[in-house]
Amino acid sequence: MWLNVVFSKQLYCWGRLFAGWVCLVLSTLATSASSQEVVPPEKWEENAYTGDLDAIAEGKVLWKNIGCYSCHGRQAEGGVGPNLSDDVWVYKPTDKTLYNTIFRGRSGTNMVGWSKDLSPDEIWKLVAFIRSLYVGDPSKIIW
Repeated sequence: MWLNVVFSKQLYCWGRLFAGWVCLVLSTLATSASSQEVVPPEKWEENAYTGDLDAIAEGKVLWKNIGCYSCHGRQAEGGVGPNLSDDVWVYKPTDKTLYNTIFRGRSGTNMVGWSKDLSPDEIWKLVAFIRSLYVGDPSKIIW
């Protein structure tokens, strides 16, 4: 009987030690995972979809469905709205500037904001599509 009591206490101690170790490992993993926070699309500085053919195709569908072509032309060559496929821009031609213009619109122009109709993810795909149409000087690309 004495052996059973000692053996049970040893198992109990080892079990508690193992459980404590497991908790420590899991909490360390959880802490390191949360320190590598995923940045939501609306806070991106650069477009993660640049060159992504699937995202560009989705952006093209958005371009057609929401009617961007009615102001900017079928290939973003301009019309009522400015040409988006060349290297002559009024504002700094970064992806973030283009994203913000689509998101908020441009006061004093016909460009309305699309933040209520498009998700941040969709806006970035639209930016990727617009960039895929670029025919300007490659040395002027800053996005």
